[in-house]
Amino acid sequence: MATERKKLDGDILALWSLCIRTKQKTCRSTNSDYQLTAHHIIEKNYRWGRYALENGLCLSFSVHCLQKAWPEKFRDIVIGIIGQEEFERLKVKYMYQKPCKRTITELRAIKEDLKAELKRLEADWGQPFDPDSIPF
Repeated sequence: MATERKKLDGDILALWSLCIRTKQKTCRSTNSDYQLTAHHIIEKNYRWGRYALENGLCLSFSVHCLQKAWPEKFRDIVIGIIGQEEFERLKVKYMYQKPCKRTITELRAIKEDLKAELKRLEADWGQPFDPDSIPF
């Protein structure tokens, strides 16, 4: 059985992904709206940026697959999308921070914040928000 921390982390990452895809609506590389995924610009292993919406890009599945197949080319694509200056800013902000372990209370608050952000994004997009549509 998953711990509460693991369950919250999974729920938050799912909400994070929904927020990224809802906000950006198309692949930032190809402008396609087919098989969209959310990508962490700075790896999610760097905990401070794990749930930060500014640390996400909406990409098509085919572009996202380049991450494993051609990591250097993929990095160039990401930098081409957000620019070198923004990439460096995110690196400094999220990679060079002391490791953190958020409390259960903090994780619950992050989850609620992302739910509220998703509701706001969907309202802006003209889609009805149904809290029961979130699978957790």
